Amino acid sequence: MLRQQKTLAFLHEELRTLALFDRVREYAIEPDPAHERAYAARQIRQSQIMAEIRKLNPPKRKYRNHTRISSAVLLLCAVGSTIYYLLK
Repeated sequence: MLRQQKTLAFLHEELRTLALFDRVREYAIEPDPAHERAYAARQIRQSQIMAEIRKLNPPKRKYRNHTRISSAVLLLCAVGSTIYYLLK
């Protein structure tokens, strides 16, 4: 888990660095073909980083929903068995 957190921190830092270079490009007065090619390469790398982050952080909603359903069923069983033994 610690390795995954370090990897995520590294990827987020790389995204911040790419955003910094994009801001520098926005402030440029004259467009430069080399800067435009670098910008295109940064956009590709940014999409790759986002894909890696999504892969490392799977959506947790599925598990939460199953947990809620299981908890509700368990609670109903406990309440039902308590009422059954009290009325018996």
